[in-house]
Amino acid sequence: MSEVEKRLEQLLQETRKAGATVSMRELNQKTRDVIARGRNGGETLAVTDRGEPVAEIRPVGERSPIDLMEEAGLVVRRGRPFKITWELAPNNGLTLEQFLAEEREEAEL
Repeated sequence: MSEVEKRLEQLLQETRKAGATVSMRELNQKTRDVIARGRNGGETLAVTDRGEPVAEIRPVGERSPIDLMEEAGLVVRRGRPFKITWELAPNNGLTLEQFLAEEREEAEL
């Protein structure tokens, strides 16, 4: 395992153990209490749906895992959003499925 991979794994472990979990049901029923845990306690909470993490609630200003990776030099954020700089091909009335079927037929010939 390279140094970069080791550092990335370390950062991921730190962020995983940093917070508690709250279910969607609890969030729905006790929204104010859950938000207070994040705001007042500085806690990062993983929101789960049937035990599967689906979102995070964390205090404003807290660094996200991507921020930590950027600070460690493991990733570099793009300077500007991606923009399509080419013209899209004209749609000749085919659905994607029809187009792919035609392409496959031509490839078989």
